[in-house]
Parts: sequence; C-alpha cells; structure tokens
Amino acid sequence: MSERVFLSIITVNFNNAVGLKKTVQSVLDQDFKNWEYLIIDGGSTDGSKEIIEANATSLSHWVSEPDEGIYHAMNKGIAKAEGEYLLFLNSGDFLADTTALSRFIGHQSFTGDIIYGDYLFAEGSKKYPDELYPAYFMKTSLPHQSTLFKASVFDKLGSYDLQFPMGADRAFYIKAYLADNIKFAHVPVFLTHFDLSGISNDPDWKSRKLSEDERLLKHCYGSMYHEMKAEIEQELLESRVPKYSVKGILKRLKKRLRDL
Repeated sequence: MSERVFLSIITVNFNNAVGLKKTVQSVLDQDFKNWEYLIIDGGSTDGSKEIIEANATSLSHWVSEPDEGIYHAMNKGIAKAEGEYLLFLNSGDFLADTTALSRFIGHQSFTGDIIYGDYLFAEGSKKYPDELYPAYFMKTSLPHQSTLFKASVFDKLGSYDLQFPMGADRAFYIKAYLADNIKFAHVPVFLTHFDLSGISNDPDWKSRKLSEDERLLKHCYGSMYHEMKAEIEQELLESRVPKYSVKGILKRLKKRLRDL
C-alpha cells in the first residue's frame, strides 16, 4: 500500500548547511522510494548551495534565491510539488530512521487529508492525541514536520498565510479543522527528529511569538475566540485541580465577587 502513495518532500533552508546535509541524507536513506524531493533555499552563502548541487540528480526541483521567509519558501515548494501528499521537512529536521516513511505511510491509521504523527527530539519525544476538538489549537498545535498534507487541501484552502511569519502552519491547521470537510488522522509513529533550534523556539523570539499567537488565534477563530479561550482556561483549571473541588472553587469565587 505505501508504495502507491506518491509523496512530495519539501525542504526549506537558509544558511544551515550542516542541518541541510543531515536532512537530505535522511531522505535519501529511506527504504520508501516513491517520492520527489524539492529544496527551496533562500540564497544561502554558507555552502548550502554546494550541498544542493551535489545532490541535484536526486531532486525534482531546487532553487537558491532570496525569499520572504520560511512560509513564503514553503509556498514556492507547494506550487512546484506534484505529489499526492506533501511533507515539509526543514533543514535540521530529519526522518527518524531509514524505515520512518514506510512505517508511517503503511500504518493502518494512514487515511485522511491531514495525517500527523509524533516526533523525537534531543531530550526525548512528543506524542499527540488521536482525537482533536475545536479549542485544541488555542493551547498548542500539531507537529508540522511530522504531518503529511494531501495536496488537495492546499487546492481548497490556499497556501500559508504570510501575515503569520512564525506560526502560519498553526493558522493553516485551524483553517483546515474549522472547514469541517477535511479529515485529520493520527498515526502513532515517530516520523521525524525535530530540531528545536528553529526560529519559533528561540527564547529571544518568545515575546514576539506570544504576540503573534494571540493575533493569529483571534484572526482564525473570529467571533468564537473568547468562547474557545474560556474553554481552554476551564480545561486547565480542571487538569490542575481535583475534579470534585472545581465547583467549590467557582462557588467561592462567585461569593467573593458578590461581597466586593
């Protein structure tokens, strides 16, 4: 079954030659071979272009030219991709082992439009839930580097929204989930090893990211934003406090408000 799926793997890179080499090698080493590989480089000057040129015979498309950022580069990749599914494997990220793609695509749960797995990182691993719900994306997102997107989803919804330079993938997940005609599925396989040194995980960007997250969520949820935010706050409260005491706490809070 897995070999019947044609996959477009898109790697975005800018001045990360060391990470790019590792990413490319992990793709070439896969026992699953029914893929095309695209590399979108932002005009690197650190030797990345030479690595791309050395592997050009394994690539269906590559370019090295200035772009407007990570998601603009991904959009360029989407425009050139011809696969049934797309995987965005940025430089520095790499496939978990040589059988990662065949195990993921061959899994019995591999069905749907947006199929997400799990990932490894230097200090451990991250697993995701099988079931999602409307407020899920208020608190977190899905693993972009471990998600296969059916190409038709981009045909329906468009590409990544460049007004969110750090979280356009999260905005796209929300847009797809709220569209209500796009099927999400979880495959419990560690598909990739995630490089946590990326821009969205840089502590120096934390305040900007928090600001963008709020703007993104308000934009994506629209009139439902405050309802979704209240739902998540309640969920957090119930997860931190024994369920039997939640009503008591709320009762005391209401009484305190009346006494003010």
